[in-house]
Amino acid sequence: MTAERYLSIDDVAARFGVNQSTVYRLAQRGVLPGFKIGVQWRFSPRELEAWVARQSRRRRGAKTSRS
Repeated sequence: MTAERYLSIDDVAARFGVNQSTVYRLAQRGVLPGFKIGVQWRFSPRELEAWVARQSRRRRGAKTSRS
């Protein structure tokens, strides 16, 4: 079994082109899927991609329902 490499707040911020404080705030609120190990946040790349896909579907659904 291959171990998944979990991402840090810095990794996620760089991946999405946002500030680290934005990632931290969204993770704290439970918006971004992540978990804490001690005081550090970690994120699964697979869960983040699934989250992005859900966000995209919601936005498309909202646009469709307004038409």
